[in-house]
Amino acid sequence: MAHESIPSGADGLPLRDSRNQSGYVRPGICPEALRDGHVGCTHTMARHALREALEQARGDAAEAMLDELRQLEDAISLLDHHRYDAECRRADALLSGNRGGATEAQAEIARLVAQHRAYGQQALRLRDAVLRRIEAALSP
Repeated sequence: MAHESIPSGADGLPLRDSRNQSGYVRPGICPEALRDGHVGCTHTMARHALREALEQARGDAAEAMLDELRQLEDAISLLDHHRYDAECRRADALLSGNRGGATEAQAEIARLVAQHRAYGQQALRLRDAVLRRIEAALSP
């Protein structure tokens, strides 16, 4: 979710960019090599591999894991949007001198980042469960 942050200048104020709808600089998404192995990243391809493996599997357990993966992907995507909204509220508050609003938005950002970490842990547990399932299927 780091790509949803709004960078600050040397003065501590958010950097502006009129080319973006929000009016603020966006740092861009992480390098592909980093995203590829991070199952908790919003823009990763790693969860696609999990989905493909689960779509090939049979049984109720595989369906339950696939449902969990879908829900997790939806939650991570929504969280990403909430982070940027909170970042914009923080930036707006900083530029208007609203310290209380900035503090409130920063607390929301911290909560969202913590939730993202929890989703990342959930994604890792799901990945490990899928791998165990594959290993069990391949074992003699």
